[in-house]
Amino acid sequence: MFEWLESEISNIRTRRFHLVDGPAGLKLRTAIAESLLPLPPSYKEFVLRFGNARLYRRAESDSYQIGVFAGPREAILSNGTRVYQIGFHDGATVYLKPKAKSTGYPVFEFEAHSEERVAGDFDEWIQESCAHARESYGKEKWLEILKGPAAFTPEEEEIVESRRRVLWRVLGIDSLGYHIFEVKNAGQRTLPALTVGVRSKDRRLNGAVMLRIGHIGPGQTATLRVACYKDLLPPNDVDVYPLPDPQPEDRDHYFEFRTI
Repeated sequence: MFEWLESEISNIRTRRFHLVDGPAGLKLRTAIAESLLPLPPSYKEFVLRFGNARLYRRAESDSYQIGVFAGPREAILSNGTRVYQIGFHDGATVYLKPKAKSTGYPVFEFEAHSEERVAGDFDEWIQESCAHARESYGKEKWLEILKGPAAFTPEEEEIVESRRRVLWRVLGIDSLGYHIFEVKNAGQRTLPALTVGVRSKDRRLNGAVMLRIGHIGPGQTATLRVACYKDLLPPNDVDVYPLPDPQPEDRDHYFEFRTI
């Protein structure tokens, strides 16, 4: 049923673009076989093949357009309706709302207090959502994703190593809403910039900001004041966090690589 997705995953050379657990083990297979939840056969087949899945990565925010949960999350709405959250799609919650006398399994998406019936079955939803996600990259970018990025050059490898040695912490927020960073260069090289992650506490906004650290030499420490989306969100509603080591496919989204 999902040979098209298996083929796509095997043909893509960009790491982490699709993340799936892989075929279900005995414990999960048994749980699915014995489950009495009213779930679509196509959803069960997907979980047996892929387990948990995150599909179509956005490198700039290290997020995914589509997610499928191997274990549905049951909830009861305020009107007493029982629903099963099975994943997410572009920030929307994806769930099933099966009816006792219905043989169908319609799929709904909920976002910003608005509910929409988006497909008649899980199989229809996943195919249409994936097709839309692929189209969002455009033909040229999609070919790049299939081919995979060029490996890091020796100079880029040095940058990755150097950024590991830049230590920072947030001291607080000033009266103008700027985050106050204390940054220490514990390495042997000066980097012009450091990229740090920024997201809203409700996870609806996910991005990054640049710390300009070209004046902080090896062994030096400095204090910076940085606007972390303060024009979009109250500063106290923002989380600042360290990003993982960049991979070659991420080089366009890390400020550290933009001056070489």
